[in-house]
Amino acid sequence: MPQGHLPAGLASTVRATMTADTMWLADPAVWEAGVPHDRFARLRRDEPVSWHEHPEGLRGFWVLARHADVIAASRDPATFSSRWGVVNLDDLSAEQLDSRRTFLEEDPPRHTAVRGLLEARFTPRAVAAFEAVVRRLAVEVIAPVVAAGGGDVVSAVAEDVPIRLLARLLGVDEAHVDDLVRWGNELLAAPPTDPDGEFAHLPFGSPLSLRVFELADRLADERRVTPTDDATSALVNGRVDGAPLSPEEYRATWLMLVIAGNETTRHAISHGVLALAEHPDQLDRWRADPGLGASAVEEILRVATPISWHRRQVTTDVELGGRVLRAGDKVLLSFTSANRDEAVFADPMRFDVGRRPNPHVTFGRGGPHFCLGAHVARLELKVLFGELVGRIRRVELAGPVRRLRSNHLNGIVELPVSLTA
Repeated sequence: MPQGHLPAGLASTVRATMTADTMWLADPAVWEAGVPHDRFARLRRDEPVSWHEHPEGLRGFWVLARHADVIAASRDPATFSSRWGVVNLDDLSAEQLDSRRTFLEEDPPRHTAVRGLLEARFTPRAVAAFEAVVRRLAVEVIAPVVAAGGGDVVSAVAEDVPIRLLARLLGVDEAHVDDLVRWGNELLAAPPTDPDGEFAHLPFGSPLSLRVFELADRLADERRVTPTDDATSALVNGRVDGAPLSPEEYRATWLMLVIAGNETTRHAISHGVLALAEHPDQLDRWRADPGLGASAVEEILRVATPISWHRRQVTTDVELGGRVLRAGDKVLLSFTSANRDEAVFADPMRFDVGRRPNPHVTFGRGGPHFCLGAHVARLELKVLFGELVGRIRRVELAGPVRRLRSNHLNGIVELPVSLTA
């Protein structure tokens, strides 16, 4: 990836050659109707590094559509920085960015140091200790749905297991689990606030964040007096460069764990059930060979791609895919497109529970920002689908699938199914 200062005006010349129809990617209505895989296929073929205008008049952005480019940018935080935001396209002020900042919006070495406070709780060995808990939770939600012959997968199954395990990892009492689900849903659905208003400094720019902060602060006070072996205690009592996290960084990070740890796995579960409904032959194949569980989970993660993209910002002029990206430009790493790249995945639109190899980028794949909760998500999917596939012969849609109105989260809000045991 050659770097260096490029002649002034060259980037604008390149952008002028872009196709006019580039405003669709940021439009949540497009995604609510269904993932625009056909448009991404065209980008991979014709414009793998493409310039897109923002439909609301904000600064435009580049999109990396190919698997190789997404991985290359993920592994180069010096050129593609996270400090200007990762999960939104807004043009936030430095004050807003700092007040919302978590280790997700940091580059090494700060990112590595803060992440290090939590990593011991998310290693394969640490996560494996929760398998019995996850299995009990999975049986508790799956058995009644199977007995009833179906229901809404989101509310009856997908919404419950991830958040209850996350509560254990954070040390949250069971009495507050339903609160975490409700707050997460409300924050993601909250309309944008005045960018210069009194709540602009809060995550999501929403006063709803304050409810989460109240619980986070109460737990922090308890952990300072009585440390425990959970992620909250690690954040509160840990030190980075000899100092504790600031109250703002602790709160924002705690909220980020609540959202990321719940929403992503929840949507992967829903998409996995939808895939089995749409591909009954793959359900039969999995039932006949339970040993396919590991590869089936990876395939669910690939086709689901719950996080559609992550944002980066270019720190120095760089040429990529025949395009010139200038310092200060926004860049979207399209995990959705990379996971359907024909150069990497044979017949990428096919759901194949035995697909090997499967180098999907759902968790980021390499680089410092590889998903902290990857082992948790894999455990939940392995156990939950193992229980489900072992109990049913068929899953069929029993009504319309309602999708989340978001260009960032590939989510399902409602998935009614009928189940045949």
